[in-house]
Amino acid sequence: MKCLSTGVRFGLAVGLVVMTWSDASATPTQYGDTGLFSNPSAETLNAGNISLGLWTNFASRPEGESTIMPAGITLGLGSFLEAYGSYPNLLFNDDEPESGRGFANIGMKARIWGKRSDPFKLAIDGQFRRMVATDQGRDGLTDTVARLIASYKPGRFGLHAHSGYAWTESPTGIDYDNQTLLGAGVEFFPALRLRLIAEFETNSSKEPGLDGTSEAMLGLQYYLSPHLTLNAGLGFGLSDAAPDWRALLGLTATQGVGTYAKTIPKIIQPAPDEPEKVAASAKVVRVRTLTSLIPKTTPIPDSPISKLEIPVVKGSEEVVVEPAEQLVMPEAIPEKAPSIAPMVAQAPEILRAPELVDGPLRTIVYRKFRLPEFAFDFDQWSLSAEGKKVLLQIAESLRQEGKWLFVRIDGHTDSIGPDSYNEKLSLKRAIAAASHLVVHAGMDAQRIFVKGFGEREPLAGNDTAEGRALNRRLELLILVPKEEAK
Repeated sequence: MKCLSTGVRFGLAVGLVVMTWSDASATPTQYGDTGLFSNPSAETLNAGNISLGLWTNFASRPEGESTIMPAGITLGLGSFLEAYGSYPNLLFNDDEPESGRGFANIGMKARIWGKRSDPFKLAIDGQFRRMVATDQGRDGLTDTVARLIASYKPGRFGLHAHSGYAWTESPTGIDYDNQTLLGAGVEFFPALRLRLIAEFETNSSKEPGLDGTSEAMLGLQYYLSPHLTLNAGLGFGLSDAAPDWRALLGLTATQGVGTYAKTIPKIIQPAPDEPEKVAASAKVVRVRTLTSLIPKTTPIPDSPISKLEIPVVKGSEEVVVEPAEQLVMPEAIPEKAPSIAPMVAQAPEILRAPELVDGPLRTIVYRKFRLPEFAFDFDQWSLSAEGKKVLLQIAESLRQEGKWLFVRIDGHTDSIGPDSYNEKLSLKRAIAAASHLVVHAGMDAQRIFVKGFGEREPLAGNDTAEGRALNRRLELLILVPKEEAK
């Protein structure tokens, strides 16, 4: 590889990076631990997820240029714990020492302060670094590193900093100094899929008579999909021991939850000074039957749904429904249900409908159904075939009640993924179920309410796969007004 020109080697490296296209999600650093480009953050990878990263690292020094290809892997072991590792150069061209990234590592990081949704977090990190070098006296030397990491991210802007110490192993005839490690980084999201990064890192001197390394880097990450992230950065040396400049390019991929959340149908609230405009635009399906369901000419085949129904003690559970939670479908849907149903399932229109209630309505839970995760795929919001079938069976059961009922559909998720993402995902699932009941089961949209709880009301702990499966659910609350329930 030494005989290849720098341009050819760099082109080969970029080509190999591009060929790693696959489904992915969270963003590890080039060292495997989650964070920015090089600096770690106090975040940890979600439980059960696996991240892979492949990078091209080109460095320029007065004495020459070097190109390496680091590869990293990150494993989420819990909601607060991750394991990671990296290898410095899959090109095997002996450029590791000149690049300044000449070690393989393996380590673990644990969050010790702050919940996953808190803006401020602290984490501790420990790792072993094994030198990779052509010099046999240095190849295989192992350093032990411990770090404290702090992150503050109240919204689209985030600050990250770490401080650590490295106990170094010395080659024969030379005494290496232990090192102090410092680093900091800033991130900003100007758009949902774009992350801007600025970071700085400095290490104290390791070899006697030589400076420590100090570098700064600017760059961006663009989320090509919820599961694939493109990383690009340009760095500058701030000490004689660092390269004059460095170019970084990488792709990171993670199985499981996506890095960003796709937009969902919005809940449109009326402006305080525009109630008449909203009332005029909120055309609703006006159904006036003996029940809140339209009778079907062809009865839905009856099927046991008792295993999905949760026993309710009469009058024991009170629910307050809000006007802003009401589902209102476009007026043309009943006549055009076969052709328009796919569109409704993807983008149901949600508006505040003042015709039904003009304030909070107190109700009593009359019946309750719980649909487990089979109704939806993991990290999906479109109904599965089985989920659609069960909803129609529940609707038929309610039709036989002969009562005028309200229905609130509550979406719930596990704790994998950011809080805001889970809340939106749970709402999308509730909307999808409500739309299906209106279009395919004939339910009166004015009497359906939707709500997304995200991960706020778990049925079990999220530290096990079984617990997370229980928490991924949809609940249908069949309601009657409190006055009528007496």
